Amino acid sequence: MENQNQGRRARSYGSEQLSMRAPENNSDLSPRFKLIFSTVAALTVLALISNVVLAAFGGDSEQVSAAAEACSRTYMMGFGAIVGLISGKAT
Repeated sequence: MENQNQGRRARSYGSEQLSMRAPENNSDLSPRFKLIFSTVAALTVLALISNVVLAAFGGDSEQVSAAAEACSRTYMMGFGAIVGLISGKAT
């Protein structure tokens, strides 16, 4: 008799776990969040590409070095912003 009760509890507990894990609404991202996220991602990729191009074809002048450093900081901050946006939305 106890085995049957334990089996029922295990099955009901398993179904409760599944219902807690399944998201209720797949499209819970607001249009504002999507806009901000896509803008930050685009600027990050643009800064990374600019940094690579400046490093490859820019030369050795002081201005190119300063621009490459600015691009480097920009894509690092963009990556941090992306991580922050994702982690903030996950909680």
